[in-house]
Amino acid sequence: MKQIVNLKQMKTSKSNLSAITIIVFVLFLIGTISSCGTKSSTEETAEQTHEAEEAEGHEHDSEEAEHHDHDEASANEGSGSIMWMPSGQPFSGQLKLVEGDAQKLNAETSTDSDGTKVLSLSLSGDRVLLLFYETFEDLGSNLQFKTDGFQGQVAIVHHYIDASNYDYLSLTNTSMQLGRKENGKDKIFDKKENKLPGDWATLTVSSAGEHYKGSLNGKLVNHGHGKTKPGGRVGILLEGNGKVMLKMMEVMKLTE
Repeated sequence: MKQIVNLKQMKTSKSNLSAITIIVFVLFLIGTISSCGTKSSTEETAEQTHEAEEAEGHEHDSEEAEHHDHDEASANEGSGSIMWMPSGQPFSGQLKLVEGDAQKLNAETSTDSDGTKVLSLSLSGDRVLLLFYETFEDLGSNLQFKTDGFQGQVAIVHHYIDASNYDYLSLTNTSMQLGRKENGKDKIFDKKENKLPGDWATLTVSSAGEHYKGSLNGKLVNHGHGKTKPGGRVGILLEGNGKVMLKMMEVMKLTE
């Protein structure tokens, strides 16, 4: 049985790798006039050999440090977690608009009172789909959103293959449900009475093997079971009339 972890809102940061500078100092010892003399060819050769070995050692240390930094960067890239937050321009981040008309949505970004960016979309019966490019099998995902006079559904879709095949956690003005769209037909895993919150809220879904769970603001609402599916894309599905604001979405790979 897979262990489900609670996901926290997170923010990504990038570290700048500083260049390693190697400076080799050659010290010359000068004696007094009475003890002044030239070095023998053997002494000079030994000193040059020592300096060359020291420089080679520094180069090796530099290469190892760079290799270590590269490994760390690769590990972060392949850690299996991604996060999206709006930037200055709508639809300019990792979460891409794949269904819907950007102009009709009157998409715009603004800054919330806490200093974070917000993407606002105005729907008029539209169906809007935003997807990450990456695919996931077992996963957990958080969506932070807010609605204003919205009538319709806000959903996290996962294991998305195409418009007729995907899993979802959907929240409307009357219910919250876990389900699967298979060859265009709906299969409901679990459904509970609920409604869209009036303020900022966090919708959470987890999929681990045959176990599916849905939470709202940290409170478990849905728990269902379905046949395990191969990996697919993850994103946001909106459908209805009114305004929806999006602040953050994160996806994390779940492991044993």
